[in-house]
Amino acid sequence: MAQPPLSRGRYFIFIAVLGMLTAIAPLSIDMYLPAMPGLARQFAVDPAYVQYSLSLFFLGLAAGQLTYGPLSDRYGRRPILYFGITLYLVAAVACALSTSVGMLIVARAAQGFGAAAAPVMARAVVRDRFAGAKAASVMSFVVMVMATAPLVAPIVGGLVLTFASWQGIFWLLCVYALMCLVALTALLPESHPPERRTRDRSLVAQYIGYLALLRRGPITLFLVCGGLMFGALFSYVAASSFIYINQFGVDESVFGFYFGANVLAMLVGTAANGRLVMRFGYRTLLGVAVANTLGCSLVLLATTLTGFGGFWGVAIPLFFLLSTVGVAGANTVAGLLDQAPDAAGAASALFGVVQFSCGALATWFVGVFGGDAAAMAIVMCAASAGSTLAYVMLRAVTREASADAPHA
Repeated sequence: MAQPPLSRGRYFIFIAVLGMLTAIAPLSIDMYLPAMPGLARQFAVDPAYVQYSLSLFFLGLAAGQLTYGPLSDRYGRRPILYFGITLYLVAAVACALSTSVGMLIVARAAQGFGAAAAPVMARAVVRDRFAGAKAASVMSFVVMVMATAPLVAPIVGGLVLTFASWQGIFWLLCVYALMCLVALTALLPESHPPERRTRDRSLVAQYIGYLALLRRGPITLFLVCGGLMFGALFSYVAASSFIYINQFGVDESVFGFYFGANVLAMLVGTAANGRLVMRFGYRTLLGVAVANTLGCSLVLLATTLTGFGGFWGVAIPLFFLLSTVGVAGANTVAGLLDQAPDAAGAASALFGVVQFSCGALATWFVGVFGGDAAAMAIVMCAASAGSTLAYVMLRAVTREASADAPHA
């Protein structure tokens, strides 16, 4: 059951704090991107090994969310956030002190495990307080605040590299983690009170509950649909710095502006979703998002394989493709949690597991296929085709008239 509404001021603080916490993962990914080509040169390794540091970060995110969901249903949201952000802080220090690419990869995996607490708890906190289309609307605005992180992170990372080494990026992330701990302590009360916690079941039973959730057909289809959409996004994240810097000769210090243009497209689409979902419903807008992603990825595949349009033949399809990734994310989460109001933490964790597992696989395949624009386009096409198929199946198994109607 949703909790009483927040005052207007508390509502904006609520969104801002959740956005700040959720931003810790994209900041950790995107601020690091301008340094990746240089890291490959410094450690004298193939670029694919540096891309694997992203893959392991995503695996850490997936494993962490699998762990944190049932724990938060049992012990509350805030203790899990404190643990995760503290672990993240320690791992960020280890990243900054890394002396080999192997050490960096291990530290990044631990950093991802810690960072996982923020997105899974943010989604659960939203579901603690809101339901249905309202939850989708709130998630859209949380994602919109969070999306400012990938908008500015590569720019900040590029600026850091003009004044310091790549280690400076991780020291800056340490500062951000400390700020998150302060905001959590001062501004985000517990949203999952003791009387609603699942202390009547053992943790083993709660983890087994994951399997029960997966037996609900719509939940599995929402997971596949949303997870593959994020796989398409992360294939872009993994390849972007090598495409812009190595393939098209963009300077490291300005790479963030090119990257940020695509993030701005995602930000605008997500903001529009926050308004439109109240009118059209989350399933309809999810369909628009997956159709757009599939169409744009096919165009991108054609331009990268033929070389048509050069730089702009890659940049323009990417811009329109990424404009609806946030739309898919917010509406997938709303639909998923509507299917499991009795286990919001576990369902949210499952989404994170699938999301970042798809991200890890996508970034790995981008590296296997060569790490260039064509490799990215191939992975994007495969991911968006799978997402579209899952959406079509989802519509087939959930025909209720009320499913698409906006509701509070």
